[in-house]
Amino acid sequence: MTKVLAEVTRDALDLPVAEQRTLARILLEVSDADRDFSPEVEAAWEEEIVRRLRAVDGGTAESRPASEVFADLDRRFS
Repeated sequence: MTKVLAEVTRDALDLPVAEQRTLARILLEVSDADRDFSPEVEAAWEEEIVRRLRAVDGGTAESRPASEVFADLDRRFS
């Protein structure tokens, strides 16, 4: 880890938890979506997505918008 990254990490860990989550979301949103993944990783994700969709379709799980999930986490851990 570079010195700059170590400093940024220390600063981020000093933020209140809600701000850490906001920072994490920002970093995820601006990260490179076109990153190449190995075929094994892609296949594993595809299997997981299918498993989750079957659970929703079968009534053993419910889908929710990400905004609701993040709002619940903000309320729960603020």
